[in-house]
Amino acid sequence: MEKIFLIILLASIFFPFYTQAICEGPIVPCGREGTPPCTLCQLFALLDNILRFIITCLVPIVSVLMFTIGGVLFILSQFDIVSLGIFIKAKGTVTAVVVGLVVIFIAWVFLNLFLSTIGIAEWTGLGSWWEITCE
Repeated sequence: MEKIFLIILLASIFFPFYTQAICEGPIVPCGREGTPPCTLCQLFALLDNILRFIITCLVPIVSVLMFTIGGVLFILSQFDIVSLGIFIKAKGTVTAVVVGLVVIFIAWVFLNLFLSTIGIAEWTGLGSWWEITCE
């Protein structure tokens, strides 16, 4: 169990570099100089950009931080044999992170399914995953 939290802690060192590479570029795809005028399709592109920002920039950082807090609480619960309060809090923290990640990624799947069903997003292969093209 302690090895898992050590791996998560070490992985958190590399997440800032990973997210910095992904989190570049504007979120709003229209209305500025050199960009197309805003249309209804651009609204869906904006929603896609917001979703990508949340999933690729915020979720990894927050989830690793919460896993680390849960791991520290697990380690502290080893010293508190009399009370199970810290252990229950640690278990609740890790469970909440896992459930939150599952909910976030299921919501991402449903949103992409909705956007592809109405014809806004199209499958372009594994290289770029989903692309919203506004013309």
